[in-house]
Amino acid sequence: MAEPLLKVGELAMRVGVGVQTLHYYERIGLLAKPSRSAANYRLYPADAVRRVQFIKKAQALGFTLEEIKEILGLHERGRAPCRCVADVGRKHLQELDARIAALQEFRRALAAVVPRWEMETSRQRKCAGEFCDLIERLPLKSNPLTGLEKARKTP
Repeated sequence: MAEPLLKVGELAMRVGVGVQTLHYYERIGLLAKPSRSAANYRLYPADAVRRVQFIKKAQALGFTLEEIKEILGLHERGRAPCRCVADVGRKHLQELDARIAALQEFRRALAAVVPRWEMETSRQRKCAGEFCDLIERLPLKSNPLTGLEKARKTP
């Protein structure tokens, strides 16, 4: 007996995504173009549930849709994608470590300056800067965001 086909709304409800998400996945090639009913409804095979669940799990781990598409493509071409998954996972782990280090530096820099700001603003004071002299008088080279931005941009 053939497995029942799912209308787009049924698939969306089963996997917990919006219909537009499924349409998008179809447009970018993560989901195959479904067959159509006589009334032109999209009809997905039952295994689309597992595929969308895989996509959502991979996204939750930080994989991009492009990376997921590559992994699914390897599988569709008969190649084992697990080595690719491990490589991408390692890359994401390195990026996270860099971001965590940048955030820790950002926290240290902010923790060093906020107590001084709180002391200076504990009494009524007039700001001497054009915007806020608390920030304006900080040296530019100690900008803690610089490291964070670099960590975000690493390939």
